[in-house]
Amino acid sequence: MMVNGIVWWFLWVNILGFLIFRRWHKRRQASIGLNASYLDVSHQEDWFVPGISKIFKTVVLGVILFGFMYVSEYIVEQILIVDFRFIWPFASDLTLYRAWMFLLYFPFLLVCFILSGIFLHQLLRLPEKDTWQKTFLHWSFWNLFALVGPLVLFLLVQYIPLFATGWLPFEGPGGLFVVFIINLFHTLALLAMTSIISTFFFLLTRKVYLGAFVNAAMVTWIFASSQVIAPIPV
Repeated sequence: MMVNGIVWWFLWVNILGFLIFRRWHKRRQASIGLNASYLDVSHQEDWFVPGISKIFKTVVLGVILFGFMYVSEYIVEQILIVDFRFIWPFASDLTLYRAWMFLLYFPFLLVCFILSGIFLHQLLRLPEKDTWQKTFLHWSFWNLFALVGPLVLFLLVQYIPLFATGWLPFEGPGGLFVVFIINLFHTLALLAMTSIISTFFFLLTRKVYLGAFVNAAMVTWIFASSQVIAPIPV
C-alpha cells in the first residue's frame, strides 16, 4: 500500500510539472517560435509525437538494457546467494504474482519518468560545456539537485524539530505520514540514480524516452519485487 502512495504521489507531482512546462512552452513558442521538434521531445514539429520506428527501437533497446540488469541480478542471487534487499526495498527475483504487479505499475511510472525527463532536460536544461563528460557531470549534478533538493528540505523540516525538541511536525492519523516520510529516504536514493541515468541517456539520444523507459522498468522492478504484500487486497 505504501508503494501505491509513492507512485500516486510521483504521478501527480509530474502531472503538475508537465502543466507548468506546457504553459512555459506556449509562452516561449509565442515569443520566439519554439516547436516540439526543437525541444528534443518529438520528431514532429506540431506535437509531442516521436516516430513509430523510433519508438520501436527505443523499446527494444530499453528491454535489452533492463533484461541485462535483471539477468545479472538473477545470476548473482542464484550463484552467490546474495539478496540485494538488504537495502529495503531493492532488487530481487520476480515471482509470477510480482511479475503481474510489474505490469500494473510500469505504465504509471513510465508516464512519470517521461514527464520528469521533459521537465529536467527541457525546462531546466543548462548550457552545454566544452566536452561531453563535463556536460554530463554538470547536468547530472543540477538534475539530481532539482529532484532531491526539495525532498531533503522537507526531511529537514520533519527531523530537525524532532531531534531538537521531540516535536514531530508531520505525523498524520495513526502515524500515517511518519511511515510515508520514512520511505522518502529510499525515494531519495531512487531519484538520485534515475536522474543520473536519465541525463546519461538524454545526452546519448537527445530524447527523453530511452532514459524514461529504463528508469521506469528499474524502479517498477524494485517496487514489485521487494514491497510487502498485504494478505488482503488494499
